Amino acid sequence: MRGSNCSRCVPKVKAIKCFTMRNMAESAAVRDISEVSGYQEYVIPKLCLKIAYCVSCAIHSHVVRVRSREGRRNRAPPPRVRYKDTAIVDADDAATAKIGFPIASNSSYLFACRAAR
Repeated sequence: MRGSNCSRCVPKVKAIKCFTMRNMAESAAVRDISEVSGYQEYVIPKLCLKIAYCVSCAIHSHVVRVRSREGRRNRAPPPRVRYKDTAIVDADDAATAKIGFPIASNSSYLFACRAAR
């Protein structure tokens, strides 16, 4: 797969994938478009992009951090921080609240969330 930033050929599992939602027009243009538009409540659509970075571009653009040599071997995703009524909740506690029973690890958390849908 080709990186979105530098077009470097990167294995699909190694590429850092990022999903972003952007406005089609910048903020100054949005104001001009809304003044000229014939519709009162027209909402400008958003642009959905899935960006794939190579590791060096992701580090350079601060998408991910540099990790130690031992830390690079860890392929597990980082733990997700969930907010519940302005208090930080652990991912396992959030899963217990959503599903109703405690689960073992983050990998089973993802499976349990998909099964609960």
